[in-house]
Amino acid sequence: MKIEKIEYLRNQKQGIIDDLRVCISYTPNRDNDLLCFMEQYLKADIKKRSSLLKEIKKCINGEEYENPFLNYYYYNEKDIEELDLILDNFIDNIKDLNNSNNSLDIEIEVIIIETICKINELHDKCLGELIDSWRDERLTDLIDIACKDRGYENAIDIIKGKKLW
Repeated sequence: MKIEKIEYLRNQKQGIIDDLRVCISYTPNRDNDLLCFMEQYLKADIKKRSSLLKEIKKCINGEEYENPFLNYYYYNEKDIEELDLILDNFIDNIKDLNNSNNSLDIEIEVIIIETICKINELHDKCLGELIDSWRDERLTDLIDIACKDRGYENAIDIIKGKKLW
């Protein structure tokens, strides 16, 4: 596999990872945060309301308060790093295949299936929120392009048959 192609794949992967990080980054905004806390308060069990009132009070008084959006995050930095590692391993495994091997197609299929299964597990752990339609398309393209570069044309069929995202 050419160095330029590997760099392209790593850049594609990084775009997916960066998108995941943006979705869990937080910049305090008192007005938005107050609305979020208030919504949580209205929907909360009576037992949880006193702690939410304390956070609302801190927010109103300009004191430091917890991120009100944490309850809406279904994945975290550790999950992002795990996906990053899965994709790095995929790229490395595809890159390191020996073209003169008679069972190259089978080896590529095994790599695809293992990668998809690991992403499925991670996606499930993140309550189905890790891979949205944009990331689905990018992941599928990344895997397909890497496989086509190795002369394998059926990656899309395997991905569609195995993915749960």
